[in-house]
Amino acid sequence: MPDRLQLTTLHGREFEQDPHNLVHMLRHLPALDELCRSLGVSRFSEFVDISLLELDDAARLLARDALQAPETDPETGMVLAIEDLAWHPAAIGMASIEASAQHLERGISDIVTQAEIPGLLAELRLCQARLQPLEAEGGQFHFAVRNG
Repeated sequence: MPDRLQLTTLHGREFEQDPHNLVHMLRHLPALDELCRSLGVSRFSEFVDISLLELDDAARLLARDALQAPETDPETGMVLAIEDLAWHPAAIGMASIEASAQHLERGISDIVTQAEIPGLLAELRLCQARLQPLEAEGGQFHFAVRNG
């Protein structure tokens, strides 16, 4: 099971990966998907990009020599290029984020305990703040998942 979920955005060729680990969203991804389904919006798992997780697994399987450093892409700073990753319109993500946050703010949710709602809402609001400027400008995003 991966232990990191990070919001990654793309505006034109400007790539940015938010440093925050969205631990609450990752822990409750199945519940959030069910909530989104019931609200009629796209599920969060549809926005998850597993490219980094697959790359980590492949490197482990190949048992790469630690001295051999792979080339990094100048735009992403990672081994993978922008075109290697899955992207989704920010506007579609915003619909799911806003609908989920509004539902959780009502305090009547049965998808998570009341004690978990503040952490989950904080992460949803962080995503909302990062995606909102990109929404009208045709920006894209995904949630990158990986191990430590």
